[in-house]
Amino acid sequence: MAIKDSQSQAFVEKVLALLEKKFPWLGNDGDEQVSRADTVDELTDLHRSLIEERTAERRKSQETNQ
Repeated sequence: MAIKDSQSQAFVEKVLALLEKKFPWLGNDGDEQVSRADTVDELTDLHRSLIEERTAERRKSQETNQ
């Protein structure tokens, strides 16, 4: 079970790192205006890439277990 927990934690860390990279203004107290449409597009792209990465990791895991 510890392996699964560490994989989950690694995934969460990847997500947080991607969010910080894609949306540096999230933690910024500045008055910078951000387009909501651009934010939705960025989140959609991020979601898609995370799903693709998770799918690739599962396939790789299944191939090594066979």
